[in-house]
Amino acid sequence: MGQGRPRAPAGHNREESNTMNAKTARRTLMFGSITTIVLALVGVAVVTAAGIAGWEYSNSNAFCATMCHDVHPEEIAAHKVGAHARVNCVECHMGRTSTLHLMALKPTHAKELWGMIVGYERPITSGTLRPSREACESCHYPAVEHHDSVAVKVHYGTDPESSETRTKIVLHTGMDVIRQGYTKGIHWHIQNEVTFASPDPQRREIPWVSVKKPDGSKVTYIDAGSKLTVPQIEKLEKRVMACYDCHNSVGHPFTNPANIVDEAIRLGRIDRSLPEAKARAVALVNALPDITGETKDREAKVDKLIADATAKANTPAENKQAEQKFNKAMREILLAASFREKGFSWKSFPNHTGHADTPGCFRCHDGKHYNDKGEAIRLQCTLCHALPEVTREKGKGSVASLVPDKAGEKQPESHQRPNFMHTHSDDVGPECEKCHGTPLKHGKQGGNFCANPACHGRTWPGMDLTAEPPKKAAAEPAKGPEPAKAAEPAKKG
Repeated sequence: MGQGRPRAPAGHNREESNTMNAKTARRTLMFGSITTIVLALVGVAVVTAAGIAGWEYSNSNAFCATMCHDVHPEEIAAHKVGAHARVNCVECHMGRTSTLHLMALKPTHAKELWGMIVGYERPITSGTLRPSREACESCHYPAVEHHDSVAVKVHYGTDPESSETRTKIVLHTGMDVIRQGYTKGIHWHIQNEVTFASPDPQRREIPWVSVKKPDGSKVTYIDAGSKLTVPQIEKLEKRVMACYDCHNSVGHPFTNPANIVDEAIRLGRIDRSLPEAKARAVALVNALPDITGETKDREAKVDKLIADATAKANTPAENKQAEQKFNKAMREILLAASFREKGFSWKSFPNHTGHADTPGCFRCHDGKHYNDKGEAIRLQCTLCHALPEVTREKGKGSVASLVPDKAGEKQPESHQRPNFMHTHSDDVGPECEKCHGTPLKHGKQGGNFCANPACHGRTWPGMDLTAEPPKKAAAEPAKGPEPAKAAEPAKKG
């Protein structure tokens, strides 16, 4: 009878059991640890992805337009068709800067939440924007030389043929080239320190201007026609001029509807063969104040307005196709130019670039901003552009500024006087005819140098050459506090 295997001691079995339990525990711990780490990493990844997505959305136009600023939906629509349609709201209103900087700026806008609860002012305005170097100059490199450019404006008359007028103008944009020994172009204003004050948030009125000269001295100009007193002007916030103090509507421009009609005729969207096309379009544009409400309401009003106008026009059968094109174009124009709420129009959002429809340049170069010597801020037309050249289908246009043998000569010193524009019409004489031709007769119908229809054929908003300079004050002119550097976060908008 064989013997069985020897029984292991009880202690040995316990050691094996403990070893197995320890290995199992280690495996369990390791598995649990790995699982925890993986879940934590997944959680961190999800939270990070959600945070990035949330951050990106909070910087999107959709967030700004629908979640925050559904105050003026027309501004959003204007942005979509403007030259900066692919520039996000935050790139101008918060600047193109580092993410950490943007994160630090975001909380400063929390105060705007109150505006969403109780309502914003209308029209909404931007108290301050980011500095130009963080916004405009991230695309528009300031060191690049800007050469002169040629602009051609086409307008159509309200006569039966909608006669065409073309105005060609050479814009002196850059400031690196000295022209005729006395002007350096439009961008002189940002290459030099110009400080100003305005009592209204849209800066339509500028009663106080200070210019720092190359030698460090400053010259102050005060609007002689301002209703504000010197003490009141001194209390106004002073700002150093930046790009957007003139280019204030580049993000969401509101164009004069009459100019949009001109462009539609030029592009063929409105057929000039249609009798009185421009006059009929202007009549429809004049009805814009009554076209308000939500989109469907405005569409119904526009359709009825156009239908009534079509019936009244009684267009001949041979022009029916042109009539249909006209109706389609005017429907688009009227809907784009109408506003949801009453009391608003394109005029509620002034464009300070130029000086055709709003004062713009003439907020300062208006003929009534004088220094303590009685010298006005210069407003010679050729400071920022050449004299306009006008060609008209009907009537005379402009003539050459100079006779051929005087072309290219430097202007006389008299033309550079600060108050030259105030007296130039009274100074006309034989000496003028030597350069500008003969005869010289003031007018607006063209035919001679002093009758340029682009200059004298209209009223310029804001310009006043009749205001008397204020008497010299014994005390120093209004200086005001230290200027704000236009580098604060946007207040509204």
